[in-house]
Amino acid sequence: MLAPKWAYRPLSGSGAALHGGRFNEPGTEALYISEDYITAISEYEQELGIRPGTLCAYDVDVKGVVNLIDPQVQAICSVNAAVLACAWKEIWLVQKQRPPTWKLTERLIAENYVGVRVPSVRHKGGVNIVLWFWNDCPDRNISVLDPRTDLPIDQSSWNV
Repeated sequence: MLAPKWAYRPLSGSGAALHGGRFNEPGTEALYISEDYITAISEYEQELGIRPGTLCAYDVDVKGVVNLIDPQVQAICSVNAAVLACAWKEIWLVQKQRPPTWKLTERLIAENYVGVRVPSVRHKGGVNIVLWFWNDCPDRNISVLDPRTDLPIDQSSWNV
């Protein structure tokens, strides 16, 4: 789900870099996608409720993503569901500390992982994929599925 101002750049992680996200610090680009549209909408709305957005579909063929849905993988990575669902905004904005998910991200990037597959905090049973690296080598391909070219090509496209 894309904010309208980013709909012309559906493969950009710049929006996530502005303020950071659960799995990226401010200044670090990340691409947040969901495995189904209900999760995508729930994640997009967050605590803000209904707001304009553009639903977008992707074809994802990326190797090097850690599957943190799997409890065994969580154990190997020394992480648990509570860490994955931490109140990262409160930890960062109120407590002025780095959320544990940022520390996890830093460690996984250092181990050459390109992203994580994680449970949705906003939609029970939903799954998100967060990528820190994409379309930078043959093993990390993601493309937008837009067969009718409905997505805008730039900001001025909204004026058409």
